[in-house]
Amino acid sequence: MTEVFVRAIEGAADLHAVVTPCPERALQQARRATAGPLCGVLLLVKDMFDTRGLRTTYGSRIFATCVPTRTAEAVTRLEAAGAILVGKANQHEFAWGVTRQNPHWGDVVNPLRPGRVAGGPAGATPPGWRPGSPSWPWGPTAVGQGGSRPPAAPRWGSSRVWARSRWRGSCPRRLPFDTVSPMARTVADCALMYSVLSGDPVPEPRIAGRRSGVLAPCPEADQLAALGAELEVVELPTSEADLMPRFAAECALTHRGLYPERAAEYSPDLQVKLEAAPGVRAVDFLAAPAALQRWRRRLRTVPGVDLIVSPTLGIEVPAADSWEPDVWAGICQYTRPFNFLGWPAIAVDNLQLAGRDDQTVLAAAPAWELAFGPAGRRHRLRAAAVAIREGPGEASPSSDSSWESPGLRIRSAAPAGFPFADHPRQLSAGLTPGKFRGHELDGVTVDGLRRHCLHPAPN
Repeated sequence: MTEVFVRAIEGAADLHAVVTPCPERALQQARRATAGPLCGVLLLVKDMFDTRGLRTTYGSRIFATCVPTRTAEAVTRLEAAGAILVGKANQHEFAWGVTRQNPHWGDVVNPLRPGRVAGGPAGATPPGWRPGSPSWPWGPTAVGQGGSRPPAAPRWGSSRVWARSRWRGSCPRRLPFDTVSPMARTVADCALMYSVLSGDPVPEPRIAGRRSGVLAPCPEADQLAALGAELEVVELPTSEADLMPRFAAECALTHRGLYPERAAEYSPDLQVKLEAAPGVRAVDFLAAPAALQRWRRRLRTVPGVDLIVSPTLGIEVPAADSWEPDVWAGICQYTRPFNFLGWPAIAVDNLQLAGRDDQTVLAAAPAWELAFGPAGRRHRLRAAAVAIREGPGEASPSSDSSWESPGLRIRSAAPAGFPFADHPRQLSAGLTPGKFRGHELDGVTVDGLRRHCLHPAPN
């Protein structure tokens, strides 16, 4: 599997997703992998994290030849748990941006919505997640640094959690707000990575009975209600002071000695931000911490709910040629408050769940995913496929990895010889709505599994 991804990275250079691949290192780690909760899991690391012996650019040309002599603590923990590092993910320069446009290493391409920004400061759009790639269903996990949670592509089933784990060994962007964020194909995988990073156990899925405040309309709210969540409309009180000037000044402080001395080597949007930072008034800078603490104290009990439900994005996904300073506020409209508050939050497609404690959020998100998310649909299809293979009649395996029965045809969509060629996540099928041998098939139409339950099969 590691070799498959090494080839996938080489063949997807046009995505600009991986700035520094490490195929030999990955294959060596794969050969040595024996145990651990993440044994064999492929890992892309945001290029803000130091990796000993492997180039780390922080998204900047200034550090194009930087090879650290240490590895960030978060990466060390993931590798110690068995994860296999396959490369460094491209990102916004110094992670100060939310569109992943980078003039130095190439703008990260949105593989699901060409012509739109990829989203987020961390450029972990793994080439294995491109539709049609033979490695599509098993895209590698990723770890990033920062707080905002715009999904790599809305409606894409990726999950990213605000983890309170250690960030030591990553390039600081704004020390009071930095954190470590795992991203994976499923919430369950995210929760496992979070557990490795933080040392906390993975909670059992649960959302029934949780008081959930709907911050803004989103279609998933009704689904949460169907799972037993108690919904009510809420408003989130805002800070009495504008915290963004302090944020910008904190970011600018990390660039002392580089800016303005080497301003010409910075991207245009970072130059704009860094030029504005010295204009922050001292009174605003000094007032922000106290205002932030008062805001956090107030929201310990208000609103009186366990979870906050909202969309992830505040606007439609911007065009790929958007000017980042014009769109960042809309993109982060619903994620930014929780970054300041220090609340855990997780983005699943365009659904965001936030709360005051990690365990509540990490229990609620898998419950929704199992019932309504892409991973849950694949799980239900897998159950149906097993029932088909074990059932009587004409449903029997054939030499071309396909099964046929009256009204049903399932074909393996993976290329011949590809590992797990008959894996249910790669099936294209036609099924009638309802149930098959007692398994709920999500009410899909005859060809709906291809559209709604599965990713497009390779040609």
